[in-house]
Parts: sequence; structure tokens; C-alpha cells
Amino acid sequence: MATLRIFAAAIAAAGFMAAPANATTFIFKSGGAFLDTPTGNVAMDCGTVGTDLCTDTDADGFTYSKGGIEFTATAYTYTDDTFSSRSAAQLMQDIIPDNSGLAALSEKDGAEDQTQFDSLESVEFVFDTAVFLSNIEFNAGDDADCSGPNAEGPCGFFDLIIDGSYFDTIEAVDLLTTVFFGTTFEFRSVTAGAGFTIAQFEVSEVPIPGAIPLLLSGLAGLGFASRRKKAA
Repeated sequence: MATLRIFAAAIAAAGFMAAPANATTFIFKSGGAFLDTPTGNVAMDCGTVGTDLCTDTDADGFTYSKGGIEFTATAYTYTDDTFSSRSAAQLMQDIIPDNSGLAALSEKDGAEDQTQFDSLESVEFVFDTAVFLSNIEFNAGDDADCSGPNAEGPCGFFDLIIDGSYFDTIEAVDLLTTVFFGTTFEFRSVTAGAGFTIAQFEVSEVPIPGAIPLLLSGLAGLGFASRRKKAA
């Protein structure tokens, strides 16, 4: 047993030193880069300019899959500013013009293609496993970067809810340097007159320590050796 404990401790220590997995970038805007599109539930030409994509059945959202990572994005609108009750809204992938992205398109705001506080909107991402979410790029309502001038209002601040629990109030321009961990991420606009689109982000799965397969094979080997010793 002493040999087994030492072996297991050594492999576990090596496993925690494993490097993180490579990130997969999902891009929801146009502008020269490769554009990721949903796998289904698409209604075409829902925007006011160019060819944009909107959910056909709003409650089902858009599902994206790439590099072994899959998630569903859904737009919501809340009943009031207590944020206690919500219903699915139309999710729009605003492709044209450039510097746009994913946003809510609810009946409250007509053709305003932002996730807006004035309409009490949010966009939620649900992954099939826990992930690290990073390098999140937000754009403003007139298809401009959040840090630049925009006619439809600034990106402003939003509440971030991770796995159903309030995380923090964050300014959109700060997201490129922040890493978040969880399975469900909801971005809810909280600045009056402001809104945003989500242009892209990077996703990294939680790495399985490289030493775990070695640990399992080692344990199996020790068990086999123990049985042979008893048999002798």
C-alpha cells in the first residue's frame, strides 16, 4: 500500500503541472476573418442591412460547434429591471456591415440590433462542459468598436452572470484582458441608452492532466502485480 500511495501522489503532482489546452476562437462578425455560423434554426435576412441571421425558434437559440467545443447562444428580454423574469427573444447574428456580431433583437426595440439596457436584453452562452472564456470582443450598436464613437450609444457596462450566480458589473472594453471560468455565461446590459454586440471570443476547455492516463495504467499494473503475488 505504501508503494501505491507514493505512486499515486507522484502522478497527481505531475498532472496538476499539465499545460492548458489550446484556445478555439469563435467569430460572429464579418470583416475579413473567418466567420462562424450556427448549425441550424436560422431565419435569413432579418436585419436592416445586408444578409444577417436570426433565430427561427427563439427559445432554441443558435448552436455553434468547432474544435470539439459546442455551445448554444440564446437572447432574452426581462419583464422589468428587477431581472426576476425573462423570456426568449430573437437572437441576431449581425454580419453586415463589419464590426457587428451577436445581439438580441426583441419586439421592444424594433430594429435596434444591440443587446440594450433600455429593452432589458441579454445574451446567454451555455457550453456542454466547463470552459475558460477569454478575449471577448464587444462592438457598439452602429457596428463600431466599443472604444470608438457610435451613433446608437456606447457599449457601456453590463452584468455578468456565471452559472446562474451574479459575478460582477464590467465595462465592455475591459473584456479583452479578462478570463472567466464556468459553463453558463449571461451578458446583461445595465447602462441606460447603451448596448452591445458580441463580436468574438476564445474558449479553452479545462485540460485533463496528461498524467491521468499514466496513473490509471500504473494502478492497473500494480493491481495485476498484487494478484500475481497472492496467487504465488
